[in-house]
Amino acid sequence: MKKLFYLSIAFLVGQLFLCAQTVTTFADGFPDDCITTDAAGNIYASGFTTGVVYRFTPEGVMDFFISGLNKPNGIDFDANGNLYVSDWGDNLIYRFNPDGTENASITIPLNPSGMIKAFDSNVDMIYTRYTGNSIHRIDPLGNIITISSDPLLNGPVGLAYDYTGNLYVGNYNNRTIYKVLENGSLQYVATVGNSSNLGFIAFAQGYLWGTVLGEHKIYRINPNGIDDVVLFAGSSAGNQDGDISEATFNAPNGIAFSDDETTMYVTDYNSKNLRIIEGISLNVNDFESANTMTLAIYPNPATETIEIKISDKSIQQVEIQLFDGLGKLVYENHTHELSKKIDIASLKKGVYIARITAKEGVYLKKIIK
Repeated sequence: MKKLFYLSIAFLVGQLFLCAQTVTTFADGFPDDCITTDAAGNIYASGFTTGVVYRFTPEGVMDFFISGLNKPNGIDFDANGNLYVSDWGDNLIYRFNPDGTENASITIPLNPSGMIKAFDSNVDMIYTRYTGNSIHRIDPLGNIITISSDPLLNGPVGLAYDYTGNLYVGNYNNRTIYKVLENGSLQYVATVGNSSNLGFIAFAQGYLWGTVLGEHKIYRINPNGIDDVVLFAGSSAGNQDGDISEATFNAPNGIAFSDDETTMYVTDYNSKNLRIIEGISLNVNDFESANTMTLAIYPNPATETIEIKISDKSIQQVEIQLFDGLGKLVYENHTHELSKKIDIASLKKGVYIARITAKEGVYLKKIIK
């Protein structure tokens, strides 16, 4: 059993850069745009300037998964393994079978750009229109619903969901990130960087992450703050690998994470490299909002049971929830106990999110089974 330790905000922030984080170049001279992964761990990256969607095995073997496109921008899979591609240049959204053969194309005016699977559906997709300044939902039959056309949208490209299904959008033109509310209005989160353009955004370890091309930098953004932005990596333009403190990037653009959120994938637009950052700590500020609640969840990873133990005796009641990787609630309990054991033996292997809510605050923690 792992040593019991209590997590506080100060401790977690202090732990942010203690893990060895190493940058390597996975592929040289090919992809420059959006990144996604499939269930087998293969990495897919679009080539906006080459018209190709590249596929990389976990061992680094590359093939041209889809070619002959104009300017493929956003890409993502539905739950059935179909790959959706926003072709910015041809004003089309393509759907490709798991083997890479085309099975549908839908005309989308005004430059379809970002793409992400809908949080609450296995088959619907969410996409942005760069010139159209809007966000839409599309189903497998091609039916389209507008999610937002808020005037704050200014060249929207990046899309990301948090653990509970909140949608975030990033403006390429002015580097602003917003939370998309249910009525389609936007809630300001942050302006990232100081110049040039915001590439794509991703969500992992309780944070949003974004690339800024002209600054050659990657930033970490607190989705629950306002302009709470921290430089994660990068400095001047370059292609240097090695420790995160010394590695350089050349217009970083696409960004995605492995399923366990310990590895980041980044494309460099200028050098057309696929970069991999390994060793990103799982203990990066697991708190959803600032609070004084102090607790532990152990063991982690676990196979049979986990125990949630709260050390602050002033807390009277908590709500404990577990969500699977798709955001589905798999466990819920309201308790006055300060120590609670939860049986997870029947759950499938994978990554889960524990959400503990009290009046003192909210705590999010990743659990691996």
